[in-house]
Amino acid sequence: MKRRWLKIYLFASLLALLSIAGAESYWRHLGYRATVIDDKNLWSTERWRIDDSPQTLAVLGASRIQLGFNAQAFSTLYPEWKLANLSVNAHYPVATLVDLANHTPFRGVALVAMDAHAAFAIYQNMQQPWVDYFHRDFGPGLAVHALLSARWQEHVATANPDLSFNGRVANWLGDSRKPPLTYVTFDHQRFGHADYRQIDAGYHRRYRVEEMTQFYQDYPMPSPDDWLAGTEPLLRAIRTIQSRGGQVVLLRMPTSGEYWQLDERYLPRHVYWDRLASQQGVTAVHFQDIPGMADYPLPDGSHLDFRDTAGFTRDLLLALQHRGLLPESP
Repeated sequence: MKRRWLKIYLFASLLALLSIAGAESYWRHLGYRATVIDDKNLWSTERWRIDDSPQTLAVLGASRIQLGFNAQAFSTLYPEWKLANLSVNAHYPVATLVDLANHTPFRGVALVAMDAHAAFAIYQNMQQPWVDYFHRDFGPGLAVHALLSARWQEHVATANPDLSFNGRVANWLGDSRKPPLTYVTFDHQRFGHADYRQIDAGYHRRYRVEEMTQFYQDYPMPSPDDWLAGTEPLLRAIRTIQSRGGQVVLLRMPTSGEYWQLDERYLPRHVYWDRLASQQGVTAVHFQDIPGMADYPLPDGSHLDFRDTAGFTRDLLLALQHRGLLPESP
């Protein structure tokens, strides 16, 4: 009897594996790729790694740094350092920096990718829900689940809930349409990899320009004085981290073409960014001041293709070394 049940168990296991392999082959054939589902739990695993080690680079920002920073390039130059990715797509990073200042012993290097928009008072709490979730809800059990899930999702397309059996049944009961293909995949460290050869990059570039044009028309920009006054939480966080031996580097990531021209028209660098950079204790690096940085192609005017992120990251790190903001790599 036991042997019979063992055979049934083995047959069922083999059938399940074949079903998974078949589904994986089917979705891959349609162009779907494995990608990690980035959520607050996975963000919290990165936040959980923050301690008082000076050999820590914390990457903060939104999509430009999340899609532009290459973890492997960093590890090649700094194999002994810890890398914590605290960026959040479409959400500016001030709240996370304030959290590092006030609720951690962090004394590493915080690389904060931002532009003048990020310092608007109304945007400074955009990442607060991630911060609150970490302090209120996150724990070891969720950390283990998030890390194991990320490793699985990184290699298996059908690990995406939208492509799972339950997900497809729910979709069939709804509108029955297939989930959209994505040109961006994420890895277990939450960094994105954008493949612009898979999409009409020109359309995306035009869309972003139209979106930003509408934004500037609909929302009056704060005066330089009001804008600078609103950066006080950011400045306090910088000074707090620096007071215990840490370093904060504000980084203006590249934009190009009409996208950059719009920013310069409504938020001129010399009126906004340079004024913040001149404040006491502030260390700021603008992409225009790094030789070659503006030459990297940005297919949509705002983000790097994954093929360029390794070179971009290496150039950025070497530029920070040259300015004494990172130690010379071993």
